[in-house]
Amino acid sequence: MRRFLVVLALPLALLGSKAAFAQSAPKYGYVDVQRAVQEVEEGKAARTRLQGELNDRRQQIEKKKTDLEKMQGDFSKQSAVLSEDAKKKKMEEMQKAYIDTQTAAQQMQEELSAKEQEAMGRISRNMIQIVSEVAERDGFTFVFDKAVLLFAPPSSEITNEVVRRYNDKFPNAAGAAASSAKKEAGEKKASAPKK
Repeated sequence: MRRFLVVLALPLALLGSKAAFAQSAPKYGYVDVQRAVQEVEEGKAARTRLQGELNDRRQQIEKKKTDLEKMQGDFSKQSAVLSEDAKKKKMEEMQKAYIDTQTAAQQMQEELSAKEQEAMGRISRNMIQIVSEVAERDGFTFVFDKAVLLFAPPSSEITNEVVRRYNDKFPNAAGAAASSAKKEAGEKKASAPKK
């Protein structure tokens, strides 16, 4: 019985909301979020910073690989004249160097992935705030991500406005991200063991 009353009350509630709905037609908009993230200054700075860090770390990994290859080449040349104990010691050194290289590569991937997620999380939170402000100001009822739309007229796209407002509202976000990266790089260099 209770279910019947709820089912009956629902169409009545919809009738009331249809009248209110008819008075003000919904306004739809969409944002190309992927493009917006790439175009906001904070996104550009994060991408540049992460690419620079990736290049630095790749050079370190490549050096480790080169050192490992040199060790293997030296071992191949010397193995005929080395004692069994010396061979065993060299093989253990190569195994350790191999594991160290693999660990460094995996650690690099994990750290850069975490940094990218952190940067994108911050940008996403700010982006949602800006989209909400633009939607409220311009009277949009709904704003969608372009990635989920099959079709929408170009006149409903607000990506450019979102990017402009984002850069206006968060002008120091890109600079703060870059200075944070420089500070972090300086701390790593200071704490790195001297060779």
